[in-house]
Amino acid sequence: MRLARGNIMNFQPETVNSENDINNNYDKGFWFIFRKADLLDSGESGEYELPLIRRPEELGISTDSSIYLGKLDGKNLWACEVSGESERVNSGKSGYLYRNIREFFPHMNNEMISLALRALHLKNWNMNWKFCPSCGGELKLSETERAKICKSCSGIHYPVMSPAIIVAVRKGNKLLLANNKKFPNRSRYSILAGFVEAGESLEETVHREVFEEVGIAVKNIKYFGSQNWPFPHSLMIGFTAEHDSGEIKEDNVEIAHADWYGVNDMPAIPPFGSISRLLIEDFKKNCG
Repeated sequence: MRLARGNIMNFQPETVNSENDINNNYDKGFWFIFRKADLLDSGESGEYELPLIRRPEELGISTDSSIYLGKLDGKNLWACEVSGESERVNSGKSGYLYRNIREFFPHMNNEMISLALRALHLKNWNMNWKFCPSCGGELKLSETERAKICKSCSGIHYPVMSPAIIVAVRKGNKLLLANNKKFPNRSRYSILAGFVEAGESLEETVHREVFEEVGIAVKNIKYFGSQNWPFPHSLMIGFTAEHDSGEIKEDNVEIAHADWYGVNDMPAIPPFGSISRLLIEDFKKNCG
């Protein structure tokens, strides 16, 4: 199955019945095979093709931390982390390659992007949460819900989710874009974002983050949409807002440079597939 733009996805989320179902799975199913945030791909096109196999070992690789996601077009859907550092595997057809998950976003529709991000998020959670933070006991997958249960104290632990706001701030026909010192692409600009602190409402976080990073006040905050963003385990909650007062003054801690940009003079911006790009495209569409 190719996760391409325009595909119709029939996904039914489910929880695994037991750990034995993972170990004894012999039916062919679709597999997201990860090496950290890279996906195993045939390397034959820009689209991502989900392997339809019984187990990843058919491709000549070993994996761990397999987790069941549900049904895709009536077949089981799994995600797992590859063991070892091999760049290529024996697929029986050609050498598969690992490619960063974000490289596929321009070739996926929103539903497919959401499914791939869900797979990455749950794979990371399953791989990293093996012991109870309360007593140190070993965790096992719940048989009834998407959670893990401690074998010692019976504590229940759900997938980690860290809420963060992301906001497109407009001033007339200009959009606030900033270059963050942590961006891998040093020439890229995007809209502002930040994690929600304990005790804050989402709107309070918008006010605080914008003021802390660029020194301006905003008004007319409106909800736009949200996106799971498992880098490592965020939930991005998007807003639009308008400039209220103040002049841009970068914090020089996170923000290297920020300015107001129009539709025709924008710097390099995030690629399609992220909510940041959706908010920027929404500004372009409604600017005028």
